[in-house]
Amino acid sequence: MKTGGQAIARIINEDAHRHGNERYSHIKNTIDSEIDIENAIRHEESEKEREVLRKHNNHEYMRRLEYQRSRLNRELLVYQHDLIDEIFALAVEKLREISTAEFSEMFKTAVKGLKGSFILYLGELSDGKLDGRALDEAVNTNARLKIALSSDKIPQKSGFLLMDDRVEYNHLFEDLVEDIKGERSAAIFKEIFGNSTDWMFT
Repeated sequence: MKTGGQAIARIINEDAHRHGNERYSHIKNTIDSEIDIENAIRHEESEKEREVLRKHNNHEYMRRLEYQRSRLNRELLVYQHDLIDEIFALAVEKLREISTAEFSEMFKTAVKGLKGSFILYLGELSDGKLDGRALDEAVNTNARLKIALSSDKIPQKSGFLLMDDRVEYNHLFEDLVEDIKGERSAAIFKEIFGNSTDWMFT
């Protein structure tokens, strides 16, 4: 009986062990399968997150790159226009520094062919640049021209201005250069920089 009981107990134990192993294997396989599915889902979600992040980073990178390009192009345009302004400012400086002989010759050329009575105003910065003989010569060689030199000077200007009661002949260097700047800036800009878009950061 004892032997029979032990045999039954052994069978029960064996069945329990076998059943336990089967149950364990089933549970393990189920868990493993669930883990695989979960891992696959997480991997897919992770890939999606990485893709979103990558796109976001690309968008952020492109946004910053575009900002940098815009800033550099603005700075380049400012530099180009500053250079053009500097060129014309240099022209004014050179005109202010011309000699008395050059200034007098310029004056004689300007009044040649004029007729009528004019008042001559010198720019403050050109005071003393007009040779009195050049003024006398200009008047004496043209019987139809009379010029009276005013003691008033045009402040902060160089060159000269001729006025009668109807017409003003403006030969002030700053104004002449400003007029030329308006007419020639685009051409000079192109001569210096060519096609300005070639300079742009793209």
